[in-house]
Amino acid sequence: MTPYTNAWNEVYRFAAGKRKETTLITTLRKPDGTLTADLNETLKLMLDHFAPEDNLHEDSEIHKQARILSQQPTYTKDNKEFTAE
Repeated sequence: MTPYTNAWNEVYRFAAGKRKETTLITTLRKPDGTLTADLNETLKLMLDHFAPEDNLHEDSEIHKQARILSQQPTYTKDNKEFTAE
């Protein structure tokens, strides 16, 4: 039997203490130096950091230009009309 089809392989690894433990990050340090209290607070902190609110008033010049360019249609020489077909 291969390692993937032999159900006892995992039992033997566990008994021998060779099973890899997965470390879960449940706490992060907040900007004020304190730690998050639970998984929900940790996830909220991560979301706020990696996906902040889109605020037009905080745009730099590069962001303003990118926002304008993203709203303009792009035309190329091989453009074709979009149809249901």
